[in-house]
Formats: sequence, C-alpha cells, structure tokens
Amino acid sequence: MRDKPYPRRTASVLLFVCICLALAAPLLAQEAVVRGQVRDAGGEPVIGASVLVKGTSHGTITDASGNWSLTQVEKNNVLVFSFIGYDKQEIVYTGQKRIDITFEEDVKAIDEVVVIGYGSLNKKELSSSIVQVNRGDFQQGSMSSPIELLQGKVAGLSVNLTAQSNPNADMKNALQIRGASSLSASNAPLIIVDGIAGADYQTLSSQDIESITVLKDAGSASIYGTRGANGVILITTRKGSGKEGTTRITYDSWLGVNIMKPKPDVLTPEQFRQHERDTDYGASTDWWDLLARDFSYDNNQYLALDGTTRNGYYSASVNYRKATGLDRETDRQEYGGRFTIQQRGIGDLLEFNASINARKVKQKDGTASWGSALTMNPTMPVYDETTGEYYQPTSPTGASNPKSQLDLIRKEGDRTYILASAEAKAFLLRKENQALNVSLNYSVNLRNYDYYYYAPSNSSDSYWNGYTGNAQRRDQKWWTNRLELLANYSLHLNEHDFKVVLGYNYEEANFEELQARNFNFAFDQTAWNDLGSGTYLKDGKSELSSSKNKSKLIGFFGRINYNWKGWLMASASYRREGSTKFGADNKWGDFLAGSVAWEIAGMPFMQGVTWVNSLKPRFSYGVTGRSDFDPYLSQQTYKADGQYYMDGSWNTGFAPSVNANAALAWEKAVVTNIGVDFSLWNRLRGSVEYYDRQSKDLLYKYTAPQPPFVYDKILVNVGTIQNRGFELSLDGDILTRTKVKWTSGILLSEGSTRLKVLSNDVFQSSYLDLALKGGPGTSEYFFRVEEGGKIGQFYGLKTAGVDDNGNMLVYNKADEVIPIGDAKIADKRFIGNGIPKFFLSWNNTFRYKNFDLNLFWRGAFGFDIYNNRLYGMGLEGCGSANVLSSAYETDLKQPGGLISSYYLEKGNFFKLENVTLGYNFKPRENKYVNDLRVYLSAKNLVTITNYSGNDPSTVAVNGLEPGIDNSGSYPQATVVSLGLTIHFK
Repeated sequence: MRDKPYPRRTASVLLFVCICLALAAPLLAQEAVVRGQVRDAGGEPVIGASVLVKGTSHGTITDASGNWSLTQVEKNNVLVFSFIGYDKQEIVYTGQKRIDITFEEDVKAIDEVVVIGYGSLNKKELSSSIVQVNRGDFQQGSMSSPIELLQGKVAGLSVNLTAQSNPNADMKNALQIRGASSLSASNAPLIIVDGIAGADYQTLSSQDIESITVLKDAGSASIYGTRGANGVILITTRKGSGKEGTTRITYDSWLGVNIMKPKPDVLTPEQFRQHERDTDYGASTDWWDLLARDFSYDNNQYLALDGTTRNGYYSASVNYRKATGLDRETDRQEYGGRFTIQQRGIGDLLEFNASINARKVKQKDGTASWGSALTMNPTMPVYDETTGEYYQPTSPTGASNPKSQLDLIRKEGDRTYILASAEAKAFLLRKENQALNVSLNYSVNLRNYDYYYYAPSNSSDSYWNGYTGNAQRRDQKWWTNRLELLANYSLHLNEHDFKVVLGYNYEEANFEELQARNFNFAFDQTAWNDLGSGTYLKDGKSELSSSKNKSKLIGFFGRINYNWKGWLMASASYRREGSTKFGADNKWGDFLAGSVAWEIAGMPFMQGVTWVNSLKPRFSYGVTGRSDFDPYLSQQTYKADGQYYMDGSWNTGFAPSVNANAALAWEKAVVTNIGVDFSLWNRLRGSVEYYDRQSKDLLYKYTAPQPPFVYDKILVNVGTIQNRGFELSLDGDILTRTKVKWTSGILLSEGSTRLKVLSNDVFQSSYLDLALKGGPGTSEYFFRVEEGGKIGQFYGLKTAGVDDNGNMLVYNKADEVIPIGDAKIADKRFIGNGIPKFFLSWNNTFRYKNFDLNLFWRGAFGFDIYNNRLYGMGLEGCGSANVLSSAYETDLKQPGGLISSYYLEKGNFFKLENVTLGYNFKPRENKYVNDLRVYLSAKNLVTITNYSGNDPSTVAVNGLEPGIDNSGSYPQATVVSLGLTIHFK
C-alpha cells in the first residue's frame, strides 16, 4: 500500500521549526550559564565579590556562600573577579561550566583607608596633612567627653582639658589645631560627624565612634571653605558588622572611681589663730572637706547591635551614663540612642542611608566655690549656734558660707541633642575601570539647652542684695537644616587613576533664646517654676529678654585626586561659598587648594633598597576661611533705647545697635605645608612636617570716627596672625621576635604664633591688651600683643628682689631698682609667655599572649604660668583670710598689687596620663560569646613638674589668653576604671 504524503500544513510547521532551530543555535551559544565559587586563602567564602565581564557593565556578585552564576557569557570573554582587600583576578572563558576562584590578599589594598572630606582614600594616596586615629588606638577607661579619645594621638592637636573631673565641664575651647589664629572668631576646629558639618560630638557615645580623622592643612580642609581655617575633625561612627550575613552584639561597660588629689596646704585653724590673721570665731572648720564628695564615680553602660546583609547593613545602640563630680552636688545623667541603616535595591543601582542619634542629658552644676573653701576663715562656724541655720558671714562685703552656697543654691540644666540624616544614592555607572554615583543628603542638627537657677531666701545672695529669692530660667535652641548634592566619579586608565567629587551644599542655621529672671518670692519651694510670683515683676525690676538669629550658607565645590602608578599623587580642590553673615560687598568667597606627593620608594631606582618601605615627600598649599562669628554684624540693626513721650503717650524708642560694615568678610587662612612620610625596615613608621599658616583679614573692633559712625567702635577685617611650626610622628615595633611584643610611638610638635599685622591705612592700633585682671577697680591686663610680637606674652613688672621690710622691688624702664609702689605703667615689659613651645606624647604598648599593657605619657615645655594662687594667698600680707602654709616662710610679705614676674613660674611638666592593663579572652566554641576583654585603667597618675600651683596640665593654654592658673580651679583626681567588653555571636 502506498504511503500517504504529509499534509501541506504539517510540512509547513516542520519547516518553521527547522528554521527557528537554525536561527536559535548561535543565541543558545551566547546564553551559556557559568557558575562558580569564590573563597579566600583560608577556604572561607567571600561574600559580595564582584564578577564582571571585562569591558561591559554585565556582572553579578557572590552570595552568602561565595557562589555566583552568570548568563550570556561568550567564548573568549574575560571574567574579572575583584573584592576589596584582595588581588584582582582575570579568567578567560573558554566554555568551561564552572570557575572557582581563590583570592589572595592584596597587600596594597588592605592598607588603611582614611576618611577625608567628602570621601575616602587609601593612606598611600594622601598628599596632604591628614591623620586618622582608629578605634584600636583610642584612650581607654572613664572619660567625660569623646574628645578625650584623641588626647596625645595627633601631633599639632592640643586637647586641653582644664576640669577633667567635672562631668559637666565646658569643652568649647578644649580642641585647637596648630595654635590660635583669630582675634575675635573661634579658634576651635570644625567638627563633622558622618558628613554632617557643625555637629556636636557630645551627641555621641564614645563607643559609637569608629575613627576620628584630623585635617590639619589647607590642602585637605579648604573644601570646607569659610569653616576650615582652624582645621577639621571628621568623626566616623560604626556601621554594620563588616561581614555579610553576620550579626554582632556588643556590650561595653566601665566603672570609674575618682580619687581626689590632695588639697593645697593652707593654714590649719590652730595655725590661723597663732598668726592672728582674722577674727577667731572659735570653730575649727575644714571648708574643703565639707564641699568634697565622699565617693565620686563614672558609670557607663553601652549595648549595640550591628549587622550586615547582602543589600546593606544596620546598627543600633543604646547608652546610659551616670557621673558625679568631686563636689557634693555636681551630677550628670545621659540617655543616648543611635540607629543607622543602609539598604540597596534595584540590582544594587539604588542605595538608601539613614541615621538618627539622640541624647538626653540631665545635669546638676554644683555651685561649689573651691577658691572660697581655701581662703575662708577656718575658725568660722558652718552653722549659727543660735538659730541652727547656716552661718552668714557679715564681713567682708559679699562674703558667703561655701557650704551653704553649695547646699542651698540650685543650678541645673537639661540638654537635648538630635542628629539625623537621610540619603539617597544612585549608581549610574559601574564598570571595571570607571564608576559614577550621585547622592542627595538631607540632615538636621538640633541642640536644646534649658537652664534653671534658684538662690533661696536664706542664701548669701539674698542677704547681701536685700531680696528673698532669685530665680532664673533660660531656654536656648540651635538647629541647622542642611541639604547636600554630591557626584562621585572614578576612572582608571592604564596606570592613571582619577577620583572626582562635585557638590552643592545649602545650610540654614538658626538660634533662639528666651530668658526670664525675677526676685523676692514668698515661698522657696516653687523655685524657678513660678517666676511671675516674684515682687520685682510688678516693680518693673524683673528681667525678660528674647532673641533670634538666622544665617544661610551656600557652597559649590569640587576636588580631583590623581594617582599615577602609586608613585605620584596629587589633589586639587575648589570651593565657592556665600554666607549671609558677610557684608553686601563680600557675600562670596573662593577657596582653592592643591597638594602633591611623590612615593620615592616605588621608583625603579629604589628597587634594590629593601630597608625603605615608603618614602613620600609631600607639599600642599591652599586657602581656607573662618566665619564663626555672630550673624548681622555687617548690617545695621536696631535696639530698644528708652521711653519717649510723643503725641500724648509714652513710646519705646529704637536706635542703631552697631556700626554697620558692608565690607565685612570672612577671615582667610593661607597655609603652606611640607612633609615627609616614611616607613623603614618594616618596623619604623612616621612623618616630619613644617607648616606656615597666615590668617589674614582678622576681625577686630577698631576705633571709628564720629561722625559719620554712631558708635566709637566698628568690627573690620585688618589683622594677620602667623603660625609656624614643626611636627614629628614616630611609631616603631621595638620588640617583634620575642614573646613580649613592644610598640612605641612618639609625637613632638613645636610652634610659635605671632601677630604680624594689626593696622592699615584707615584703622590703627599699636597693641592689644588681653585678659583683664580680676578685682574691683582694676585696669591691668595680663597680656599685651604688639604688631610683630608673639601671642601669649605676659606684660608686667620685672621683679628685682625684696627690701628689708618685705616689700617687692622691681626694675623701671631704665633698669633701675625701685619699690613696686613707685612703679609706673611705662615700667612694664614682656616677662614671659603662656603658650608651650613644645608638646610631647609617648605611647607604649606591650603584648604577651592574651595580655596587653599600655602606658601613655604626655608633656608640655617652654612656657610660663601666672600663679594666681600664689598672688592671692601665697604671702603673709595677702588680703584673703586664709593663706598657704608657705606664706610665712617667704621674705616677701606683701603681694604688691600689680602683675609682676614674681608670680610667673615655669610650667614644664611630664606626666603619666594613662595606664591600662587588659586581658583578651577567646572562649571555647560556644553558641553565645565570641570574645571578651576586661581591663583596668588608671588616669592622671603622676605629674613631674616644678610648678607650685595646680597641676599644670589643667591650665588653659589654648586661645589668646594662655597660662593663667585660677586659684579656685576645679580639683583634680586620679581615675581608676574597670572595663568590660563582650562580643556576642
């Protein structure tokens, strides 16, 4: 039987299928699926490694097991495998089904990454003066502020803590980089927390900080324009666990006990009576001990949760701190919380970052007068025997009972800190040799301070001023809204690497204040909570005021970093910035900077020199600005000025409050920095550098002609201050091949500050007098600064001995010896300087098995301190009731009443600042604890000095008025801390 032919329709279908198969063959070849796994040298999977088809944007990343797969891979395509910290590998695809990779560590890539302004660089890429201190190098133990982490860690950075044992101490002027350089504006560096400029470091717990970077020269700081002249401090907080798919829980705690240093040696009640210094009231009172707290401590509790996922990370922490001062009233409680998150999506093309830091502080500021406790008559009773109330001294005028002042007067404050930001980032280009991303960031920085004060009806204030009760409230609020747009582009061309950042910045800073004060209350119980009930309100003698100000800042900026083969590094930045603080004629400024570095050790001619690991000379030059002064000083503002009778009624009159200056501008710092970084023998690392900073157009109030000006003073840009100095940093591995490992580091900085220019053709001044001496009717100043002269020079009489009657002799301007009573102003001269010439720190770490021991020394040399305690209570004839025991052992009997070199002493000191002994425990394999560290730390142990006043390390040496030792300074303590850190799984 004959076969039937295929139907025509069936034949057509078969033909179509054949054609499709023929056409699909090459497509199927292109869509081959390649798989594999990426591991490190130890066999652990590498999570998040990049797998990219070279020359395209087609790629993927490895999962939590290090596995990857990729489609649409053609034969002879080159697959590029890369991850931070490992050598990049390139594999040619020849049709294999699986490609497994083992990464080897890239020695260059694992070098320290340093945070810089608007970005980060490998440490080897730096060409300007930047120092980063990481978590492992921070100081340990009890601390009153996060800035203590930096003490002695950066050459040229002065961390000057004048009341370290006071948990509520004002830290406003504690930080200074390379000397003071402004006459009217702030000398403190700009603080930036996670990219938010102007943030307050008190917002943070010290345990939340991952690293702190200090930008010391204009080459690194000029990208911050009008705010970078005093240097910049970048604080980076912890973010995630660091390894994908892991969660880390950290508990950190310390308990510090404050052991007060011995009080100054003053006359005992028996000695006081023997010398008949004042009325004998019959009591024996130790006023100092009555103010001192029996047990002072600092308790800090911290708990954090950190995790990293395939698409981002998260971190959350809570912190509680309770600290008490050395006096019986000072107290501080803090509650802090922090949360930050990063999430990527849409194939890692979009990234979202958000964070919030919040802290609430309740503080009691004790009213202890330590100076009065020393000078008070020790035979005076604490309580009146008749009434049982606190004894009230009736002489001299204004005298108070130190114990009653501390117990009765309430002085408290509530502080709130909030720092929040949100950022959206888009990765527009991501190829092997180039990348581009843009981000939009919005942040809010809020600080609020509520101040409360009440002196009751039985206080000395009420006694001497004739009222019953004094109540005050003050509410202050600072907040800044900030918007920032950034674009980051990187390009790799053969041996050339470029990193470019462009940005726009808008900030609006606001301040509000409301304060009220009233007197004469019927009841003490209401304190500051019923201000309206005081009778001074109806009498028109109460006080009420409020204020508000606002300023805006806009900046456009850019920077390019260039790296050629790791041999030549260069950077250039530019910022154009405008501020409403400046006058109408100077709203905008331009700030440029450049730096270059040459890695000599990488050059071909150095290949045989094996003992030189790195030798990198660098040079930077740039211009930065300073605008940390109040708004509206350039504009004509008005204030209420009395009542005027007009048209049958009384009306408030207004008058100009300042002389307007339309030319008011930012202060400008022109900085040159020359340095050399080096690493030798694989064990010695360091740097040497020289800097010259000239701060020009400094603001100061000069005499203004009347007319046309309303007032006799006007704020103008005239002066110039020059800071010059050298800095040396050395860090070496002393013992490496023994059971005990020893690493030692030395920081040495030397500098001087001069006032180069004080006058111009219009505004003239021959000198500046600074720091008015205390006391009624005084007209003496501690410092005089002349054009061309050094900052910090004490100005007074030079002593020439003591006459037979115990009176001081001095030299007149002709160098003739005269009694101090005959001295004139013209006889004064420069008698010393309060700014240290040298700062030194010496850090040593020893390790043996699981133990580590750190000893940290620091010192300052080449400066003078004016001993106010010696002036006020160091001589038999001092006006205070009680005096030092040594007062009756000196030939000089009378203080002389004038500033003289007799009270100047060398302030040189070298102290053992911190000793920490730690033990690191790695438990056996378990489900809960990964590792544990316990340590014992002691701070402020020993100070080696010949100075006879307070501990010289606590005397203020920052700013324009350095080296004055206050006789009533807050006492010092040795702090012993026990700390515990546990990392849970």
